[in-house]
Amino acid sequence: MPTARFQVPGAFPRDEVLPSETTGPLATELSLEWNAISREHCNVLVEAMPAVAGQILEKLRPHLRTPIEEYRPEAGVPVPQPAEGTLILSGVESLDASQQAQLLHWLNQGKKRVQLASISSQPLFPLVEAGTFDASLYYRLNVVRIEWVEPT
Repeated sequence: MPTARFQVPGAFPRDEVLPSETTGPLATELSLEWNAISREHCNVLVEAMPAVAGQILEKLRPHLRTPIEEYRPEAGVPVPQPAEGTLILSGVESLDASQQAQLLHWLNQGKKRVQLASISSQPLFPLVEAGTFDASLYYRLNVVRIEWVEPT
């Protein structure tokens, strides 16, 4: 039975697991993490296969800051820079170096009223270790990490 491991660094140092219920594994509300996401509007990193990430995102959507804008990285297409709301970055692992630099620069410019929900089909930390994903950007995106864990 697959579970989603919620890893929350910083002020919320614990993992929680979504149990599989008759209504599906994403039916259970997680009080601490959902409150952090909806009340604090912190950035969220979802590391899961696309179908599962889509389910998790639908569960998160009511808790995200509005308006919601979605972006999938494409070569030569700059990352949007909304003034408020939530920016959903699908396929964040495929951001090229210039898109990563642009996104980090934008994040570092003053106080924003924008929440980022980033989706990656693979763990980003190994990309950081390999030098293909910017470490500073990783830590800005990884405030609450939702990681899909297959059963062993």
